[in-house]
Formats: sequence, structure tokens, C-alpha cells
Amino acid sequence: MVLIDRIKMIRTKFHEIIGTKYPIIQAGMGPFSTNELCVASARNGVLGVISSVGMAPGVVTPKEVERVFGKGEPKELLKDVLYWTYENIKDDPQARFGVNIPVSHDFISPSKEFINAIIEVFEEKPNIKNYLKVIITSAGDPLPWAVNAESKGSNTSYIPIKENLQDIVWCHVCPSVRGAKRAERADVDIIIASGREGGAHCAWSDNSSLVLLPETVKQVRKPVIGTGGFSDGRSLAAALALGAIGIQMGTRFIATKESDFQKKWKENIVKSKETETIVGRGIFGPMRFIRNEMSLKVIDETLKHSSDLYRGLPCYANGEIKALEFEGFKNLIDKTKSAEESLILGGVVCGRINSIPHVKELIESIMKEAEEIIINMQKHVNILPD
Repeated sequence: MVLIDRIKMIRTKFHEIIGTKYPIIQAGMGPFSTNELCVASARNGVLGVISSVGMAPGVVTPKEVERVFGKGEPKELLKDVLYWTYENIKDDPQARFGVNIPVSHDFISPSKEFINAIIEVFEEKPNIKNYLKVIITSAGDPLPWAVNAESKGSNTSYIPIKENLQDIVWCHVCPSVRGAKRAERADVDIIIASGREGGAHCAWSDNSSLVLLPETVKQVRKPVIGTGGFSDGRSLAAALALGAIGIQMGTRFIATKESDFQKKWKENIVKSKETETIVGRGIFGPMRFIRNEMSLKVIDETLKHSSDLYRGLPCYANGEIKALEFEGFKNLIDKTKSAEESLILGGVVCGRINSIPHVKELIESIMKEAEEIIINMQKHVNILPD
């Protein structure tokens, strides 16, 4: 087979629904900005995603919200970022981006503000709909955000996303098959099956992508995207073989030249091995950190007060854990503080990340490798007649 343009070869339902050149989502990762990373991703053929979580007080200190995003209420901050993103990609008609909005129970107030921000942006600048294509909800229950939520089994009803944003593609991140079925009941467009090996927020129970992804594909009718442990063409090809229409990557995108993340964060991802991440209790639930002095302090507090975490059960974060997170994230952006004093979120896949490339280089290498693996599979596997 002769490939004239090999980086345009792989096509899945992802392209039909979202419209990007490649079947990859750059995850929305907090608590800091992904604004620059989103633009670089969108301009290079994948779905760029704005992270909203850091725009709300309570996740980071008000001073850090102002430092990163400016002054204003969460809704206005998000609107400003959406307009800024649009202005930076509107000359590229193929660019697509989205917004990640946590819908955890203790984040509902800003969640509503963020949904209303998108509604207002669509009304004020209709042409942005050609670029802002996706909402990704995560870290909570999607059902209260469904049309006719009560009739579908929810005790609460918030803002029906698909009723108010009819042109949007709604994705929800699910750490279990049970959660995926609930998202399907909410009538999301795409389910993102999130294996526990992913960085930052992860499942209460230990579900790996290798188990979760194919079982989710088997048990729901909605299209499924895999996340948690994906970083290259080899893992993209594996996700497609498991039935996914694409992948979402977080940790891999942090370690790129265009990402907004701190230099010591990127460098620690590159130098860490697959054995050097740990899970402790975080603000919204379990969180995966790179092992260092600060993350071990979180683990110590988790063991004192949240032992149910290690039984795979939900548990609350105590005040000391929240204080440690504030301190660790503050130290992360303080150039005078060492990496050991900082909380650095990262997935197990950091053990497979060995460089800090430009986003364009990363995407093109992923697609080339995935295509070569798929094309050459017959060279490695022989199917014999009966």
C-alpha cells in the first residue's frame, strides 16, 4: 500500500461528531490555565480544551485565581477566556476547542455559572459555535444536567445542557461502567472512559483503562473515548482496537513546549518512572500525584482520616488535606520553591514520557506511529486457516 498523505489516514466517528483532523482530545487540566495549550492543540488538528476549575475560588486561593485569570466572577473569567481563544484561532477554519467543567457536588455553583457563560457567549457571538464545539463535564453526576432530568432518575435538575446548547457536543468523563450507563441515560453525546492510571482526579476504585475501556464500549451504545494511560501512537492504536473512537491525553500534553504548566512540572513528568506516582485524597476525590515530599504528606493525612479511599469507598477530604493542596499548588508556581515542596499531578504514563516536544511534533508523531502499527499489524500477527 502506498501512502500519499499518511497523516490523513485514520478516520473514526470522532471526526464525524467533533470535526477535528485527528481523533485526540487535549484534556482540560486544573487547577491552572490550559489557555495557551488549548490554542496550540486546536491549531494542530486536535480538540483543544479550556480548563475552568481554577477560575473558581476554593480550588486555589483567590490571589492565584486573580494571578492566572484576572479579576472577576467565574462566569466572566470564563467568557473572557473563550473570547480570547476564539480570537487566537478564528483564522483557522479547522480549529476546534471545548471547555472542561467539573460537576462535583461541592462545585455546583461555579458549574452553573460556567454553563451560563457558554450560553451567553453563543448568544453574543454566534460565529464562535463554529469553533467552540464541546463541553466535557467531569468529577460528578451528569444526570441533573440532562433534559427532563427527574424523569430519567435524578433527584435534582440544574441547567439542561442539550436544551440550552443544542449545537454543543456533550461529553462526560466516567470512571466506571455504572457511571457510563448513567451518562448514557443523561443522553450525553460521547462517553470518556477514564482509567485510574490517569493523573489528578481518578476513580475511587482501581479500574484500569485496559479493563474499563472495552467493557464500556461493550455495555453502552454511545461512542466512547479512552483516557488514562494514553500518550503515543501505540496507545492510540490500542484504544481503537479496544473499540474507542479516539483518546484524551492529559499528562502527555503537559510536557509540551506550548503548555501553560510550570517548567519544574514538565521536567518532573519527564524524569519520573511508571512506579513513581501515588493516589491520595484530593479536593473532589482521589487524585494521582508524582511521588515527592509534598504528595507523601497528603498520603499521610489520607491514611489518618480517609482510610476508606484504600477500600475503594468515597470519603471526605479533611481540612488538613485541603490546606496541603493549597500549599502544594502555591509552591508549584513559586519559582523559589523546589519540586519536592510542590504538588505535581501526573499519570502513571509519565513513565513513558521522555521529551518535551512542540504540540505539532507530538501530534504528528502520534498519528504516524498509530498508522504504521495498524498498517503493519499483519506483519506481526498471522491468522491461520482452520
